[in-house]
Amino acid sequence: MDQKQIQGFYVLKGGAGCGKSTLMRQVARQMETEGYSVEYIRCSGDPDSLDGIFIPQKGVALADGTSPHVLDPAYTGATGHYIDLGAGYDRKTLFLMREEIIAAVQAYQACYPQAYRCIRGAEESWRRGRRPLHTEETMAKVQKRAAGILARELKGREEGIGRRTRRFLSGVTCQGRILLEDTISALCQRGYEIRDECGLSGPLLSRLEQGFLERGYDVIACPSPERPSRLEHLLIPALSLAFVTGSAGREGFRTIRTESLVEKAAWQEGRSFLRLSNRVARELLEEAVSHLAQAKARHDELEALYHPYVDFSLSEELARQTAEEILSLPDTLS
Repeated sequence: MDQKQIQGFYVLKGGAGCGKSTLMRQVARQMETEGYSVEYIRCSGDPDSLDGIFIPQKGVALADGTSPHVLDPAYTGATGHYIDLGAGYDRKTLFLMREEIIAAVQAYQACYPQAYRCIRGAEESWRRGRRPLHTEETMAKVQKRAAGILARELKGREEGIGRRTRRFLSGVTCQGRILLEDTISALCQRGYEIRDECGLSGPLLSRLEQGFLERGYDVIACPSPERPSRLEHLLIPALSLAFVTGSAGREGFRTIRTESLVEKAAWQEGRSFLRLSNRVARELLEEAVSHLAQAKARHDELEALYHPYVDFSLSEELARQTAEEILSLPDTLS
């Protein structure tokens, strides 16, 4: 997010259990009560927690600025502001517990490198298995399929060039690999479900994205969490149209099977290795989820240490003040 384009960027500081996620939810509820839409940015390690919120009509964002996603406002005091929730700690008591807290923090943090290694390994296994299938003939078929879909879906033309918004719609979490189905159903009632064992949804969606943008439609481009340079989903809210990689059997959605786009000789030669590499990738991803679940359990233990020694009334008061300040800003649709 470009901080030059927003009116307010609030960075929350404070350790485990001090109420950062709760404060953001309280601000979000107040904004929704006042009629504003709110985008929720979920924590990839624990999707029940928040890493941030964004209020588009106000051009305002709140974000957790603590490790492992350290953030600071670029224009402090002008559009950027700190919210210090660490002030609510009973520091004298927590100092006496320092050895226990240090051990808990180290146990929690140790889980993440193992999870990330597994995720990188899964992505590499997927890439190696799919690469031999991506011949020139296969990619030509992908382009042809995209052209056919665009011809079917684009009956009119909007003015100008469409705007691209980039948002993650899926993630690898302690609960497994999740997809935010509620976001899809809220914005789109129909679409295409791409069943993609062959790694072709990325190039297919890139071509579709280009086509919709050129015809003036705004799109929400959703990258793969394992490889953010590759598109995994595409939403066109103005057409109530979604392209979703997965196999949930969504009602009202057409199905695209990417194996049908693979050049025949390449498929016959490479399908055994593809299935092996996909199986290895799935096993690595399961192991990553196990490490993330361990991290969540360790983090819960850490929060349990802190909770008795946190003044949560501070979080509530800061949430109220922040919401009032945001509401005082002029509306903007930029």
